[in-house]
Amino acid sequence: MIVAGCDPGAEGALAFLDAETCRVVALVDMPMSAGELRVRELALDLVAALDGRRCGHLWIEKQVPFAGAGRSMGASSAFALGQRYMAICTIAACHGWPYEVVSPVKWKGHFGIRADKALALDTAGRLMPEDAHHWTARRGHCTRARAIGRAEAALIALYGIRSFNAIATGAAA
Repeated sequence: MIVAGCDPGAEGALAFLDAETCRVVALVDMPMSAGELRVRELALDLVAALDGRRCGHLWIEKQVPFAGAGRSMGASSAFALGQRYMAICTIAACHGWPYEVVSPVKWKGHFGIRADKALALDTAGRLMPEDAHHWTARRGHCTRARAIGRAEAALIALYGIRSFNAIATGAAA
């Protein structure tokens, strides 16, 4: 079964993983143009990445644009974040992909990651070393911010696989 994790940030991505091997099948970056999500391109890219397969489940990172002491976001940025989040939810619903929203505290806590986004790169590289090339920053190919978004998307999907497996084995609380 193919499952997915999504970081809907501007530098985010959606990672498709094989639930049996926990390997990355495909990664789709958020297609942005002048700060706007190109929704049609995203929808087409996601379907093309699946190559005829079906996404069995999708975990989307919950977005809280005005949370946290001393951290805030402008109204335009919050609107754009909401647009990306709802585009992912809508695409999933239209294709019949079951999805659920997971808070950053929950999935990051599972991996022992706190506020430092760079820890996502290290953790993803440690847990999925064969796929680390997907989130390795390279000049002209992948910025550090984009690499972090890709690593977080892959970790969200891995969190989902682990939570499904915990429920299936009765280990979930």
